[in-house]
Amino acid sequence: MRPHQLPSENTEWRRARNAAFVEEVLATLTRRPGDLLSFDHVHEKLQLGKVRYLGLQNVSLQQIAGTVGRYPDFTRAFFPRKEHLQGRWKAIEQLVATGKSLPPVELYKVGEAFFVRDGHHRISVARHRGYSSMEALVWEYDAPVQLQPDSDIDELLRIAAHEAFLERTHIDRLCPSLYLELTQLAGYDKLLQEVEQFQSVLSRVEERELSPDEAVTLWCEMRYFPIIEIIRRRAILQDFPGRTETDLYLWLCCNSEELEEGYQQPIMMEEAASELVTRFGRSLPGVRQARTAVRWVLGGTAGFVAEMRRAWWARRKRR
Repeated sequence: MRPHQLPSENTEWRRARNAAFVEEVLATLTRRPGDLLSFDHVHEKLQLGKVRYLGLQNVSLQQIAGTVGRYPDFTRAFFPRKEHLQGRWKAIEQLVATGKSLPPVELYKVGEAFFVRDGHHRISVARHRGYSSMEALVWEYDAPVQLQPDSDIDELLRIAAHEAFLERTHIDRLCPSLYLELTQLAGYDKLLQEVEQFQSVLSRVEERELSPDEAVTLWCEMRYFPIIEIIRRRAILQDFPGRTETDLYLWLCCNSEELEEGYQQPIMMEEAASELVTRFGRSLPGVRQARTAVRWVLGGTAGFVAEMRRAWWARRKRR
């Protein structure tokens, strides 16, 4: 021990490092986030808008969940992960122990979550000592979604995409018996493109311009719902754990479109389903379950298409 080093310095540092270890173990066991949110990642994913200065505020430490560039150095609760942090950390801890005040930290605010621009060690020491809040200079960014300190960014974006799809199509109002939900963010753009293409084609067939609401209603009745009815009746979804009806619908339709482009001719849905498993089965959750599910979809050589056509015509006649 160096002469100028007090015994408590090492004691508090080791406690903080042990707390970091415990937090990381618990995060692994409980599958809760153990890493700080990356501001750069959030800025890119959420496409943050304008920033404005809010001035000096008293901020709850529980709301500080991210960082600008230092996420490998500290845990989600700001306990130190790296030994090279100890010099600065101990110096600040000793200042706090002697009752000296620290300058405000600098934070970015996005929704209800805060990201550290400057002051990581000060926040770490404050969390270690059990402080509930501290003073900070705050800049706030406009965000399209309400970010929370414990938010999963990808899940938040998926929810935002779902809400944007509903706002654009009004499908929840026009077809209330259906609930469209995807596990993949990009799928909503694909669904929207399909609805718009359907509107364009049907407008040419009808020789009049269909309204967006009319196109959405007809798309649900003539294209989406007949396939979903079969998926439900045959309980296919149970063999695709973690996925939704809309996921399966989109997989089949997207694969069918790719095959039609390649062969330059219409492809029957059962061929698309078979090709789907051949190409992507190993990446789906459980290749055996996927193959079994597709066999159920097919129901013979043309069972799936026959059922789809019957459902389509039955609903068309009711109109």
